[in-house]
Amino acid sequence: MLIATIETKSTMYFPTNKLSILRDKDDNKFLELCSACMADFLVTGNTNDFTMSVYNQTRIVTPRQYWEKYKPAL
Repeated sequence: MLIATIETKSTMYFPTNKLSILRDKDDNKFLELCSACMADFLVTGNTNDFTMSVYNQTRIVTPRQYWEKYKPAL
């Protein structure tokens, strides 16, 4: 039920640009998706592979950084 609700309220993106930027090649798909949907943030704890702080328009932050600096005001 929850998954069906999420699917009806979400937008699906299918990146067409293939990247080969990151050391861990499997993680490039996240940058591809960020680029395709023009994401504001990529929140990840994987600081070993995501060493840049910005990719195109997307800020790459840890969960702690997001919570402390960027979380939306309630």
